[in-house]
Amino acid sequence: MAEAPDDEITLVIDRSVAVVLFEFLSRTVDDADGEAMADFIEDEAEIPALWALLAGLESVLTEPMAEDYERRVLKARDAVMKRFGGAFSGKGDD
Repeated sequence: MAEAPDDEITLVIDRSVAVVLFEFLSRTVDDADGEAMADFIEDEAEIPALWALLAGLESVLTEPMAEDYERRVLKARDAVMKRFGGAFSGKGDD
């Protein structure tokens, strides 16, 4: 296996996580040049970095081009929730 140049890394993540991230990034940083993220970024370099992550995911995923993409996103979200739980699970259960 060829080694990546020093300025590149290889990241291994679950396919479901990749699909969920792709969908999120598509909605938040690909539309309107990332304006949806304006309140959350600290430096404008963060948006191009997220674009690069989105492009990397797009280059390896087949799901975004599938006719049943929405169903696949729902299935991926469910798999992520089952594996990791939700950030807001139990909210209001005080």
